[in-house]
Amino acid sequence: MRIAIYYYKNKNEEISKMIEQEAIKRGFLLDDHYPDVVFSVGGDGTFLRAVHRYMDILDEVHFIGINNGTLGFFYDYTKEDIPMLMDMLKNNNFKVKTHRLLKADVKYQSEEETIYAVNEIRIENPFHTLIADVSIDNQLLETFRGNGLMVCSPLGSSGYNKSLGGALLDQDLDVMELKEIAAIQNNIYRALGSPFVFSSDKDISFSGTFNGAVVGYDHLSLDKHDVLLKVDIYCSDKTVKIIHGEDHSYINKVRKSFVL
Repeated sequence: MRIAIYYYKNKNEEISKMIEQEAIKRGFLLDDHYPDVVFSVGGDGTFLRAVHRYMDILDEVHFIGINNGTLGFFYDYTKEDIPMLMDMLKNNNFKVKTHRLLKADVKYQSEEETIYAVNEIRIENPFHTLIADVSIDNQLLETFRGNGLMVCSPLGSSGYNKSLGGALLDQDLDVMELKEIAAIQNNIYRALGSPFVFSSDKDISFSGTFNGAVVGYDHLSLDKHDVLLKVDIYCSDKTVKIIHGEDHSYINKVRKSFVL
């Protein structure tokens, strides 16, 4: 088995070395380029960076999160669990949950680009009113005016989406959620004004001339000096595979993060 270790900040270097030592003890190979298992050490932001690091080979990779002091929805383990995890991998005794990523086809005046996201894809303009036609399967839902629009996956519903007042989605659902960002609501302009949850077979489309708007996805953004025309968002066939603990519970994660 080939092991890679991904960490973002120096404070996680000690845990990284511990993983490396335990892996070598059990005869695993260290391979940053084509791993079978990636250990992500840190918090949820680090996990997102790890997934994007291995986006091109996601079908062949499993991820394990090692939490280092912060609450994390992608993490079940701490550094004390590392020897146990290595034995679990050695004996091929683990369970995997598979989650679909979001996909967006982004059309500019002179080019097109395809992006993938674990948590969410958004189009934002905090300085000027963004005006966009929002369509679902080519049926017009609304002409939106405000700061932006976002589509999140169940994995991402507890992040930026929740901060905007979006609904939490059970991570076992095969859906995506549309959420408006600072919509204009007055006697002239109306917006939907609530989260909207769609099945995974839908196509959510934003179209318009978005002067100054930015397309963001997870911790990344598209840096294009071009006229943005349209963003089509789908549930992708590309998936992320996460190795969880036996006692993994999304409800418990929600309780610890937002209630206790």
